[in-house]
Amino acid sequence: MTFDPSYALEFDFGRGQVRMVNAGERVVIPSDALLALCHGTNDDVVRDFGRRLGTEAGRRMNDRLGEAWQASLETVVEHLGGELALMGFGSLGLERWGHALVLSFRHSPLAPSGDFLLGAVLEGAMQRSFGRDVVAAKLMRDGDQVRFLIAGYDGANKVFGWLSEGVSWGDVLSRLAGADRGAS
Repeated sequence: MTFDPSYALEFDFGRGQVRMVNAGERVVIPSDALLALCHGTNDDVVRDFGRRLGTEAGRRMNDRLGEAWQASLETVVEHLGGELALMGFGSLGLERWGHALVLSFRHSPLAPSGDFLLGAVLEGAMQRSFGRDVVAAKLMRDGDQVRFLIAGYDGANKVFGWLSEGVSWGDVLSRLAGADRGAS
């Protein structure tokens, strides 16, 4: 089943409303205004806000697919990416690095200053879709692409430690793969 955005958004100009199918009313706002709001508050508030947005995207995805854990990872990313694109967050991508799950955004209007919010959105979506608390650990940003490792708290703490030591993101993923092999 492929993602079909047909009729996903409804514009009611007579009432001055925008609605998303199965989600209710929406507000279209400039991305720089959203960023200004996020930068004017603390990280916990931004994380909670982003996770709530991601939870909503995960719920809509599950409404389309049924239980996400029963679908292929590619199908989940296609549908979640579609939901996030409808919200205006950019194009979601998937990269496989051994057992590591790396999700990326391209063309996000939030640019580098919105990476923290994008990570929180992914955390909320993963929690809603798979019922697991995860951390979206930012690995890198290159131009208009940002990559996040989706990991549990222990794995994310290792990643944050290695990145703070100056280890490249590719070497971080290699180290994680080595740690996985050692645990098997």
